[in-house]
Amino acid sequence: MKNALLPLLAVAAIGCPKSGDKPKPVAEPARRDALPKVDDPTLPPAAALPAMPAGLPDVPANPRVTPDAVAFGEVLFRDPQLSHDRSRSCATCHDPAHGFSGDVATAADGKPNFRRSPALVNLAWVKDLGWDGRYASISDLLPPHIKGQLGEAIEPLANRLAENPLYHAHVARIGGTPRDAITQALEAYVLTRYDGDAPWDSLERTALSRPGTTPSDPIVAGYQLFMGKAQCGVCHPPPLYTDGGYHRVAGNPLSDPGRGKIDPALAGAFRTPTLRGAARRPAFFHTGSAKSLDDVVLHYQQEAAVVNPDPAVIDPLVSKIRISAGEAKDLVAFLRALSAQ
Repeated sequence: MKNALLPLLAVAAIGCPKSGDKPKPVAEPARRDALPKVDDPTLPPAAALPAMPAGLPDVPANPRVTPDAVAFGEVLFRDPQLSHDRSRSCATCHDPAHGFSGDVATAADGKPNFRRSPALVNLAWVKDLGWDGRYASISDLLPPHIKGQLGEAIEPLANRLAENPLYHAHVARIGGTPRDAITQALEAYVLTRYDGDAPWDSLERTALSRPGTTPSDPIVAGYQLFMGKAQCGVCHPPPLYTDGGYHRVAGNPLSDPGRGKIDPALAGAFRTPTLRGAARRPAFFHTGSAKSLDDVVLHYQQEAAVVNPDPAVIDPLVSKIRISAGEAKDLVAFLRALSAQ
């Protein structure tokens, strides 16, 4: 019996701390949202936030817009790894070369979207996002948009991307879960896509002080038409050249409810897009039916000729627009001057 107890006593002697010994710390269990262990590359310091171009108002303060977030957002925006089959990126539909806009794209299910890809510029001043304004923030917009257009839910997508050492380093630098960091990064990048410093912004300082009402400069003449006879400025007031509202100004062949999803009284109405940078866009109106600024102006000329238009289809204001062919050219010259060269 004594011999049988000796091993147990030895184990007890080893396992029990001696008088004065400090207890060993117990490791805390890993957090569920902890990032996987990978060898992170060293990231270069993030560049400063983009400068505000001429012609734009002061930007609202946003603590989520940081240099680190913008730097990560730019990498994400252009990377096809965000799509389920690695075939497309955010930039595929919202092409930077076209003012972060596009025509009607194909969704992840292979079907064409109802609406064209809107320009992701000057959104820092926009309260409600999307053609119908159903999203209160980019954070609200991203999950359904990524799922529908890129084909993967944001949570597994974020966790998958965080396994990439470069992305892991970016997520660690921003902080939070992979989903939180990736959402903040895309939000910060999109909110800093400013479109300003256009030719009109420098010309405006002197052009409006010129005497007379029929200037020889077509851009100045176009501006006067824009703010006056053509009535464009009613829905596209400067300096952002959008009222942020919802209007019926073009055909709606797919019976898209538009803002009617939120407000039944505005069925068939869509957000007024900014006209800054419009000359770089490949398509216009929510359906992408117009392919140039000349087409846009011609559309309004044709709609003005319609007798007794249905206000449930076209805003009555459109029928009051009366401009000649020469005035149309001046108007297009001004619209082109709203795009930076």
